[in-house]
Amino acid sequence: MMSAHKIVPCALLLVAALVPQTAFAHFPWLIVSEDGKAVYFFGEGLTDRTYHLPESVAEAQVQQISTDGKATALKLEPVETDDLVGKISHDAVSKDATLTSTVIYGVHHNSKLTYYTIHQGNAKIAAADASKTGADKLPLNAVVSKSEDGVTVRVMWKDQPLADAKVRLYCEDGHEEGSATTDANGLVSFTNKEVEDGLNGIVVGHTVQDEKGTHNGTAFSSASHYLTLTFERDWE
Repeated sequence: MMSAHKIVPCALLLVAALVPQTAFAHFPWLIVSEDGKAVYFFGEGLTDRTYHLPESVAEAQVQQISTDGKATALKLEPVETDDLVGKISHDAVSKDATLTSTVIYGVHHNSKLTYYTIHQGNAKIAAADASKTGADKLPLNAVVSKSEDGVTVRVMWKDQPLADAKVRLYCEDGHEEGSATTDANGLVSFTNKEVEDGLNGIVVGHTVQDEKGTHNGTAFSSASHYLTLTFERDWE
């Protein structure tokens, strides 16, 4: 398992066409450290781990979902070092479990911003759908499945496939390694040459233009939803 303090090899960004570009700055991420602990941080990518958590994001709760579907709340403690600023679990988690979190950031550019965060456990890469990872409980969710030539990513929004979302694949040096658009079934695929060994990350953005209301006294005229998902490629 990759250490929380080591540079990870690859980040996969999945962006819906209607998501405002101004929102693409920092996202919460969930990973598992080399010693098996859940790590939650807020950064522009998987290697950006020293940005301080916004007050609202710092309140995020994390659940561990076992392979049999049982959800358990994790106790995370604040951590601040030269390499990591965020939260880390007191105890180790199962490498096969799925970790999830949901938090409302607030209103940003007149849009209510909600973050969904997943770490998909090793045993779940062969899963055929999100319900087998526990991620289906999130309105915006995704699941990564191992394919014959690489991986398939399926993105869902409120139990329906999210179609026509642009997918770009980046590695640690910032170069784009591939791009694709989700089909009518919310699916994209990447080959083993595109997805590198070790930790990979997905970012999904989706904006609901006609969602209006107030959050903590601040009005919003749309709702922006973002999902990050990390997984380990540990096969040949």
